[in-house]
Amino acid sequence: MPASFLVLGDQLSTDVTPWPTLSSDTVILIIETEHLTQAPRHLTRTALYLLAIRAFAERVRSLGFTVDYRRASSFAEGIAAHRAEVAPTEIMMNHPRGRRAASLFTRLGVTLLDDPFYLTPLDEFRSAVTTAKPATMETFYRRQRRRLNVLMNGDDPVGDRWNFDEENRLPLPKGGGTWPAPWSRALTDEEQCAVDELAASHPGGDAVAYWPRTRGDALDQLTDAVTRILPHFGPYEDAASTTNWHLAHSRLSVAMNLGLLHPREVVDAVVAAYDQGLIPLASTEGFLRQIIGWREWVWGWHQLRDDSYRSLNALGATAPLPETWRTFSEHPMNCLDSVLGNLRRYGWAHHIERLMVMTNAATLSGIDPLALNDWMADNFVDGAEWVMEVNVIGMGTFADGGLTSTKPYIAGGNYLKKMTNFCQGCRYSPTERTGERACPLTNGYWSFLADAPGPVATNYRIAPQRRAAQQRPDLATIQAEASVNRQRIYGDAPSDYQPR
Repeated sequence: MPASFLVLGDQLSTDVTPWPTLSSDTVILIIETEHLTQAPRHLTRTALYLLAIRAFAERVRSLGFTVDYRRASSFAEGIAAHRAEVAPTEIMMNHPRGRRAASLFTRLGVTLLDDPFYLTPLDEFRSAVTTAKPATMETFYRRQRRRLNVLMNGDDPVGDRWNFDEENRLPLPKGGGTWPAPWSRALTDEEQCAVDELAASHPGGDAVAYWPRTRGDALDQLTDAVTRILPHFGPYEDAASTTNWHLAHSRLSVAMNLGLLHPREVVDAVVAAYDQGLIPLASTEGFLRQIIGWREWVWGWHQLRDDSYRSLNALGATAPLPETWRTFSEHPMNCLDSVLGNLRRYGWAHHIERLMVMTNAATLSGIDPLALNDWMADNFVDGAEWVMEVNVIGMGTFADGGLTSTKPYIAGGNYLKKMTNFCQGCRYSPTERTGERACPLTNGYWSFLADAPGPVATNYRIAPQRRAAQQRPDLATIQAEASVNRQRIYGDAPSDYQPR
């Protein structure tokens, strides 16, 4: 009897191990579970995964493999049925990216191979974070640059600088700027029918056309990104706009997280474009930092930690996920209204909108970090257990007390006023801390610092801000109005609020 090889919906590549060495009689097992199609996740996320899995099955068949594509209520049911019908000598799979999935398939008797979808072997990551004191993303990133020989002249960085943050933190241009149109491919009639079947039972809009469903799509998007998008990326990577949802972001995370692109080929394509003079050095470095640095860092920490990490709540945040957030509803605050609107329409928002709007607002208003984490994992098109955990519980909400980042990433409305156009036309003023027009983020920022929950009280990086908060002459009023401003962040609009 032949062996079987199980493929998950985020492992959609035949160019990684062990595909080149699989015997031609290996049965490829793909299971479409009810959880994929019936869980109340964003429509675009659900449909994208479904279409990508089905397209991958057809690609594998075209390579001459037998594909057992089956629908089942669960992976356990699907694997049991496969064993009963095919009687494979063994079921193998590449190591799942998520811890809980790895535990499940181990219990089901599936042989787990090494994960070939990253640039950093787990032993190398473990060594990197145990030998560096302290283990920061910056030290890891520089080690990655040297180890992978990316943008290096011998042992020195190209341009004699490890980062170009100063050049890459410009605010949104006056007038909003002009941005390249995002990559897209129209859906086929068959694809559209599949999306329509899901629409009634899944929240959010149909933006599947903006995301790759096949290997060909992913390669086309990569080419488009390095020629049209990334040349404009760096300077405005931290900016955001109410009138443009994508700016100059590559949006390649989806293709990589599905397995349609390997990070190595993304790195090679971007470096080649830089060598040809197509992408400026600052934009090249800023983008590659995300790929060889942060993405590998997030994955590595997820593998080294256990499930107890998910329950960390160092700041004691217990407020439930607001209904306006959960349903992507209109919101009285321009910044949240814009980001929730983009999430509703496209299933996506870029990293600054996630960090400095959503998780910043959640931290300042005490929203339960695990509820936020799981909701974001279910509704962002590039969301997954391994992706969101460090981003939300670690960096975004500081719920791990500093295991991931050296300070909480919090800011008042003035940060958004500087970097975005969110504050233009908003009923709340980013410069006001108290009163009817006080920005809920500004009030929340000073109240949060003054109250200094948990590990924030001893965090040296924000000690000056804490002292400033505690010495404010209007502190008593700030704290007295903190509760109503938290309600505004949750989306409980004042009675005189008129939705746009």
